[in-house]
Amino acid sequence: MKKMLVGLVGFLIALPVFGAVQYEFFQKSTSDSESMPPSDMNARALVEGDKTRVDVISGNVYPPGTYVISTDGSRRLFFVDPTQRTYTEFNVAGVTSAIGTSNIIIENLQSSVQPMDQGEIIAGVPTRHYRVTFSYDITVVFRSTPLKQSVRTVIDKWTTTQFGDIGETISASAAYRTGNPKVDEVIELETRKIQGFPLRQSATITTTNLRAKGSSSELKLPATRVMTREMRVTSIRETKADAAAFIVPLTYQRAESAGPQKPQVETITFEPPSK
Repeated sequence: MKKMLVGLVGFLIALPVFGAVQYEFFQKSTSDSESMPPSDMNARALVEGDKTRVDVISGNVYPPGTYVISTDGSRRLFFVDPTQRTYTEFNVAGVTSAIGTSNIIIENLQSSVQPMDQGEIIAGVPTRHYRVTFSYDITVVFRSTPLKQSVRTVIDKWTTTQFGDIGETISASAAYRTGNPKVDEVIELETRKIQGFPLRQSATITTTNLRAKGSSSELKLPATRVMTREMRVTSIRETKADAAAFIVPLTYQRAESAGPQKPQVETITFEPPSK
């Protein structure tokens, strides 16, 4: 669930209120762990102010044709399945609150931001290239057993401010504040350290298992895991949004399940990939 939250930060990106913007993008995730199969998705996003809609075109994350909408800066998300004429509501603030009250300890946090020399034209838009690097140790208590890992993340971003400081709006939302200062600091590094909207982003996350103090667990986990995630916008333009695009049809019924059936897109995570 924690991975779901951070994945959604990359999945839904709010824009300022100067007008609607539509863009298409693809993203994929790979890992050297057999428990985390590759995922990929192509989608189309429509955003106007704090209203967002993302339609899935293809991929193995969600069935094509499903879509996600929000009208409050992604505090609440509605996963809509037109084939079943159903929807599921997801409370992001509730998840972040649960993270804040959970027993997660982050130590030895170090970070740096480096402007890179090269930029490139992406979807017809000039970009600036930055690299964010940070590392930390994280301890999570699992069934009374402390599990500790060292995490190193390297994120390359190609950003633009042509459409305003669009990366700032969603990540500034109170819905994405957990109340755990160190966890919030990591989210800040991932989502707000560089201004502008990323038209391209790649991340490499390396986790190394450590022996937590007081731990006598003999749980066997891979010594090191590497995960890579990539996202690229293929087209982007200003447009006029139809208000109906952000409304769940009145004839659709709420699904009985508590959440979407498919796992969310994972872009950047502060949590050890052990689930």
